[in-house]
Amino acid sequence: MEEIAIKIGGCLSAIVGIGHCFFYRGFGWEEDFEKTRVLTAKVLYTIHLFLIPMFFFFSYASLVHTKELAGSTPLGIAMSTFYAVFWLLRELWQITYFRSSMIKGFEKLHYFLVICLFFLWASYSYPIFSHFL
Repeated sequence: MEEIAIKIGGCLSAIVGIGHCFFYRGFGWEEDFEKTRVLTAKVLYTIHLFLIPMFFFFSYASLVHTKELAGSTPLGIAMSTFYAVFWLLRELWQITYFRSSMIKGFEKLHYFLVICLFFLWASYSYPIFSHFL
C-alpha cells in the first residue's frame, strides 16, 4: 500500500508540474509583470520556473524509485518526509492565504487545489506513518 501511495503522489506531482507550465499565460502574468518592477517580475518568474523541475523530479523519483521513497532507505524516508511537509505547508497556505483573497471565478480552482494538496500530503506521509504504527 505504501508504494501505491507514492505512485499516486508521483502522478499528482507530474500533474502539478504540467499545470505550472501554464501559469504564465493562464494567470496573465505578462500583463501583470508589465505593471511591476522588472526585478520583482524576474524574481517571481524565476522562483516559479525553477519549481517546475522540482515537481518533475519528485514525479520521476516517485515513479522510478518508489520502494526507496516508501521507506526502504533512510534517504527515501527523508525525501518523503520533506515532500509530505512541503505539501502540508502548501495546503495550509492555500487554505489560509487564498481563502481571504478569493477572486471571483477562481473558487472552484481553490477547492480543487485544497483537495489535490491534501492527497499529495497523504500520499507522501502515509508510508512514513505506516512505519510507526
